Amino acid sequence: MQAGSGGGGGDAGDTRGRHRIRAELKKLEQEARFLEEELEELEKTDKVSAALQELVVTTESKADPLLPV
Repeated sequence: MQAGSGGGGGDAGDTRGRHRIRAELKKLEQEARFLEEELEELEKTDKVSAALQELVVTTESKADPLLPV
C-alpha cells in the first residue's frame, strides 16, 4: 500500500520543473545569441579573406627584389 506517497510535494516539484525549463530556455537563448554573433564575425571574415586573396595574387605576380634574378 502506497498511501500518501508523492503527496504534499506536488507544488514544489512543479515549481522546480518550471524553473528548470526557464533555466534551459535562457541557456538556449544565450547560445542562439552567441551563434548569431559568430555568424556576423564569419561574414566579416569572408570579406577580409577576399581582400587577402587579392593581396596574395598581387604580391605573387611581382618579383621579389631581394632574390637574385
